[in-house]
Amino acid sequence: MTDAFSERVPAFSDADLRACLARPQDYRAEALATVLAECARRGLPISDAERAAVQGALALRSAEGSGPDPHRMRRLARWTLILGLVAAALIFFTAHPPPPDPLGTDPLDTKRYLRELEVVGGKGNVLGLQFRQWFAGLWQGRALAGTVAVLSGLLAVLFRLLGREPRP
Repeated sequence: MTDAFSERVPAFSDADLRACLARPQDYRAEALATVLAECARRGLPISDAERAAVQGALALRSAEGSGPDPHRMRRLARWTLILGLVAAALIFFTAHPPPPDPLGTDPLDTKRYLRELEVVGGKGNVLGLQFRQWFAGLWQGRALAGTVAVLSGLLAVLFRLLGREPRP
């Protein structure tokens, strides 16, 4: 807690002190202790419900340790999703179609080539080659836009889950 906050607390109005106690999850433990001490010094009555809410927030904060700030993680998730979708849209609308194959045909399109691959390396060889082509295609042209959109969505979900507040 900065000394500036503890120095400003005596200048707070009673309504400001009550507002701090109404949302204890927004303040650090030291700030809440300062606010409670100021309320006691002024003789402000604190209801049992307010005191229980403050103690519950302090207990929850001490139990969770120094985990990520839920508000910051939700903001990060939101901006990750927004920027990822904007980037995906830009990629989608600026992507050029792939150039035609200079040889005219892709050997993987012929049954003869696929049969030779299967004879040499088995069915796994053919499936591995098809997987490599599919994966390489994810990073080119308009497919890249879909890849960026999906990855930004997954990253936003991950940030959202990391920033989830623990249940009591």
